[in-house]
Amino acid sequence: MGFQDLAPQEIELVLEKERVVRIGFSAGDEQCLVPVFYVFFDGALCGLTTRGRKPRLGETNPSVSFQVDSTFVTGPWEWASVSGQGRFSRIDQPGDYGHFAAKLQLKLGDAPDWAALMLQDRFASLGLYAWRIEMTSVSGRAHGPD
Repeated sequence: MGFQDLAPQEIELVLEKERVVRIGFSAGDEQCLVPVFYVFFDGALCGLTTRGRKPRLGETNPSVSFQVDSTFVTGPWEWASVSGQGRFSRIDQPGDYGHFAAKLQLKLGDAPDWAALMLQDRFASLGLYAWRIEMTSVSGRAHGPD
């Protein structure tokens, strides 16, 4: 196989399967690249966080870049990677993020008790910030044996 471009269906498969996206924010002189949990929902990358640097940068400049890698099972020699650009936005109404929040909770169902409690405590003390990235461009590559 060597290197190959991913077809649109293969890109969607990677986005559906994985749960960590790295998002690149840039506003003024400040840049930030952070890994966050996400779900692929209605053709967009969606997640929950708290108020802070990510939302502040995303609201200042909603143009973001992102990357999702699939190497957990195969290690560094066989991988698929999806990257692109999109528009970051906040989702205010619980009815608008409830469906993807439930999907995200299921995707993180293997979290150890301490991690689940830590997330609950952070959301309780800092508040919940739901976000969505509408992809404006996306591509994917894979590498593996012939």
